[in-house]
Amino acid sequence: MQAVHYSTARVFAMCLAMLGFIVVGVFMWSGLYGKGAFAGAVLMIIGICGLPAMARYLLGGGLILEYDRTFVTFHGVLSTTRLRWDEVTGIEIEEQTYNWVAKNRFLKIKGPFSFLGYASMTERLLARQHRPIGKLLDQITDYLESPEVAPQQPVRQTGFGNAMPDTRSTGVIGEQPVAASQVRAGGFGRKGL
Repeated sequence: MQAVHYSTARVFAMCLAMLGFIVVGVFMWSGLYGKGAFAGAVLMIIGICGLPAMARYLLGGGLILEYDRTFVTFHGVLSTTRLRWDEVTGIEIEEQTYNWVAKNRFLKIKGPFSFLGYASMTERLLARQHRPIGKLLDQITDYLESPEVAPQQPVRQTGFGNAMPDTRSTGVIGEQPVAASQVRAGGFGRKGL
């Protein structure tokens, strides 16, 4: 299972920013009139809505996404959603520009993760090993496209070093065991009766 995390330091900084929005919003709302009070109410609402989201990621170790070859699990703000990869309709990077200066990029995994129809992760909060977001997209697609490697059987240690390999059955999962009546009689090269 592969995991994608937000940076705990960045999430902690966002928690402090949301607390600041709440405090400044309360002072503006209570001390100003008209547009200033309205701006304070907007800041207060942003802080009140954003603080639980950031606290969820902070307490959860920054975990935002888990995936393997079969399932993808998105840990959103309100809930955790697990889907099969065949339910995902696409993955893309979306770039948003604010005031023609600031840019933010999002990785969007399209599927029924939420009422929006996609799961979204922001590049600004990603942990260092997952940035830039194009690198994360490449990691996910490379993992899904690479052939699955079967784990090797461990070698059982005996009194003779590694001379005796593990002798456990290596049957296929779900395969029925062979009944004793189906085994041919005889052994050591003799033909059965």
